[in-house]
Amino acid sequence: MLTGAASALLALGLLGFPGAAADAADADAATHVERAGSHPLTVTMTAENDGHAASLLDPAHPVWAHLAPTGAVTDVTTTVQLDGTPIHEWVAHLDTPDAFQGVTPVDCRGDEEAPPRDVSCHFAVQAASGVNRLQFHFSADHGRVDVEADGAITGGQFDWDAGWQVLDATGRWSATTREQPVLLPATMTSALRYVVTNTGDIPFRVTNGCEHRVIAARAELVCLERGVRSVQSLARVYHELLTLRDAVGATAEPDILASIRSFAGVFALESSSVTVGQNVVVNASGLPRDQPFVLQYRLGGEWVRVGTTIRRAGSAQFTFPLPTVPLGTTQLEIVHNGLAIARLPVEVGKTPRRPGDPPPAWLVPAAVIASACVAVIAVLLIVGARRRRRRRTVPA
Repeated sequence: MLTGAASALLALGLLGFPGAAADAADADAATHVERAGSHPLTVTMTAENDGHAASLLDPAHPVWAHLAPTGAVTDVTTTVQLDGTPIHEWVAHLDTPDAFQGVTPVDCRGDEEAPPRDVSCHFAVQAASGVNRLQFHFSADHGRVDVEADGAITGGQFDWDAGWQVLDATGRWSATTREQPVLLPATMTSALRYVVTNTGDIPFRVTNGCEHRVIAARAELVCLERGVRSVQSLARVYHELLTLRDAVGATAEPDILASIRSFAGVFALESSSVTVGQNVVVNASGLPRDQPFVLQYRLGGEWVRVGTTIRRAGSAQFTFPLPTVPLGTTQLEIVHNGLAIARLPVEVGKTPRRPGDPPPAWLVPAAVIASACVAVIAVLLIVGARRRRRRRTVPA
């Protein structure tokens, strides 16, 4: 019996790129089995990734497959190049111990009168999530030729998230929704971009995006649609029909839409400096009617919201007493549909004391301590004076 132990020599990468490596897949991504007194046998095991035959014999370079629960079946091709070894009757078996529900592919058999130059078999593999071991066994002529090779294929999901983001008044990028138009003051500056995120496992490309690169799991592609400019020149409808193609060959077409509208709105503080407890007043004019605007400010790391109602004339006023906040500059934000559309800095100062105000809370215990100290000092002085008088009255 002639038996060989398989060892991987070379495999294609995760996602093949055009070049000589893809053309040489059958020759290089192979296991060579040396046999005493005969020519070596060559075993290859491949599956298609990114349009090329990628080797499954190198665990350092995973090859992807869609998961079987979605109805996907992966075609794994094994080839034994006989290199002049004459055989007539043979059987090829692929064991898949990690496959979905333990399903094993059907064996590949042959019985030929004329010895073939090589033997190729196709196995339908139902991949489970993660690494799936592939154990190939080829025997011919009742065990006169016996070859084994071990490979692996990685099951994963093709999943994504895509959408538009707009630059708000605070300099943060905020996601928009297809259903809700973005309403911004015409004098504000903003920008627009779309972001495609790989929320699955299998890498993919955006074939008609701003970059034609591979987006790995948890990575994202950011494409700037319009740079920073006034909202007045930014306002219109934006529509992109993107095409995603994953490593296995599946495609998806996210249809993303954003609508930006401008209004001639102005927000201004009635006073740029206030003290704790004093009312903060923000006046607004030129607002679109029947739109919910909200003012928010940060307090102890949390945002506090103050609502308002738009008057018929398109004006509004936010009024609220400023609670205890750190002295210095506090940022107020005007928010519409979760997006900051204006930012107003207000200077918070100390509250001046007025006649008749009760003393501060710390003053009472401080006064008690001071009185106790004075009493102790007075006692010490009296005791010292008595001792000195006694010394003077003692007879010589």
